Amino acid sequence: MRFAETNDELVDSIEYRADYYLGGGIRDGRVLAAMRLVDRAAFLPPRSRAAAYLDEPVDIGQGQTCSQPSMVAFMLDKLGIGPGMRVLEVGAGSGYAAAIAALLCAPGGSVTAAEILPELAAMARANCAAALGGAALGGRGGASALEVLCADASEGLPVLALFDRIFLSAGVSRPAFREEPLLELMSEGGILLYPEARGNMYRITRSASGLKRDSWPGVAFVRLRGRNS
Repeated sequence: MRFAETNDELVDSIEYRADYYLGGGIRDGRVLAAMRLVDRAAFLPPRSRAAAYLDEPVDIGQGQTCSQPSMVAFMLDKLGIGPGMRVLEVGAGSGYAAAIAALLCAPGGSVTAAEILPELAAMARANCAAALGGAALGGRGGASALEVLCADASEGLPVLALFDRIFLSAGVSRPAFREEPLLELMSEGGILLYPEARGNMYRITRSASGLKRDSWPGVAFVRLRGRNS
């Protein structure tokens, strides 16, 4: 395929590549539809926007990247975010994945996106507000329950209710990384998804019978910053 020149063409290429990406499989149509409503260019600094529609990580400053769109689609697909869910993202970067997740959990859901670097947290907050102002799934304002925090959420966040989905958008070092603080914040039926900086992607699903684990090899991410990384 030729290089994508628009956001729609980028999503077309993600859909096309899905059968060959990390073990294959067709992408969830809801994920692809949400990605069409969130223009990746709006989540990149001006100097990087020429690369917005390339299916690869793009620099956003502070030594961080906006993740490869195919990887974002893969992660959101494996999370299975649905309407009404409470979602926590750790390592929000420029806010791209958080904005898509906000559409997926609408109506009635919420996304808390935590970013430890103040400059990026401010960028993500502004990006999400601008990008989601006119976007809607299930009605105007359907994606408005999105909060961007400047915080170290590698060990979770104090919450009044449990999260249905938790995902990390930066890579951890095992065995130093501890799953337990995040698993404690997860509801029954909840999913925790996280990558190693170089290695595997892990998914842990909680049910009444215990924890189910899945993994996919061959991922690479910038390193997570925080106490539990």
